[in-house]
Amino acid sequence: MLPMFISAVLALLMAQAPDLAAQSALPTEPEPASITRGQHYWIGNEDRLDLFYNDIVDLGGMHIGVGAEQNWLLCGWSRCEVLLLMDCDQAVVDLHNAYIATFAETPTREGFLELWRDRTRKASRAAVITRYDGRQALGALKAVDVGRWSIERRFARLITQLSTRQLPSFLTDDAQYAHLHELAAASRVFAVRGDLTAKKTVIAIGAAAIAAPIEVRTLYLSNAEQYFKYNNQTRKNLLSLPIGGRSVVMRTHGDNDMGYAADDAADGHNYHYGVQTGESFRAFIADSSVTSSRQILHWSTPLLEAGASKQTSTSPRDAKAAWETTKKTAKAKKATASTKQQSTTP
Repeated sequence: MLPMFISAVLALLMAQAPDLAAQSALPTEPEPASITRGQHYWIGNEDRLDLFYNDIVDLGGMHIGVGAEQNWLLCGWSRCEVLLLMDCDQAVVDLHNAYIATFAETPTREGFLELWRDRTRKASRAAVITRYDGRQALGALKAVDVGRWSIERRFARLITQLSTRQLPSFLTDDAQYAHLHELAAASRVFAVRGDLTAKKTVIAIGAAAIAAPIEVRTLYLSNAEQYFKYNNQTRKNLLSLPIGGRSVVMRTHGDNDMGYAADDAADGHNYHYGVQTGESFRAFIADSSVTSSRQILHWSTPLLEAGASKQTSTSPRDAKAAWETTKKTAKAKKATASTKQQSTTP
């Protein structure tokens, strides 16, 4: 299956005649016995993705990401040349097929937003049927029917948030929207059911990207790493991706020990936002002493914006040592301040 997948993806990457049948060549992982909290995440709940903007703007290359609309937003900023959308939940994959269809069939930003309003269900279903048939069509149609109400609200929320922060997005910027429309129309967007920890999908994506060749410039892991430890297969998967010196890895985490980003409280969810350089990412993943993303984030350098950090070290040992020194220094300062306060208290 791998050689067929590579040749199919190569045909699309080299931008000859689009071949929708090639998407079926993407190797998929089995559906999981259960999904996170037993619910489908039709929309993201990370409200400070703007914290990634400066690190990824105009990077190009391939974008690989898990989750929902977050990846279209990030690809609009990075101007990715290929968009690979992967999730272990088939419902999210179906949602992305619906997005692909509505982006491809709608040349204008206003037209796209109209398709995701509750009153235009019939038109968005027509866009799906134009592009897909069989199982893909049925899944995408269900995503349109079930997810559209929350998606309309999510788009409105993002428009307000990003406009307040004076950041353009495909929801407000015609050039960014046009770029995503062109990617979808040219079949340079792929949606696949995959698992970062399993054996087939990530390895196949890495092999195809290397053969193309195209570099994975942006990798968005959302908070997926909260739910697994790095084992040999996970390391093999992540290290198979062509991530280079210009690449950026983005992740979120719900651990409050690292601090939450301000104004990130959609539906009660709070996250820390971490950026890692490509070379640093490869060094940490290759080191067997690093078993979780929590370590990578804890050993990162805090940024000026609360709840955000950046990891650039290519030595996990040095990064850990620097973190421990910072902790000791902070503890000593706290103890000194406490002693002074006690000595001055009547």
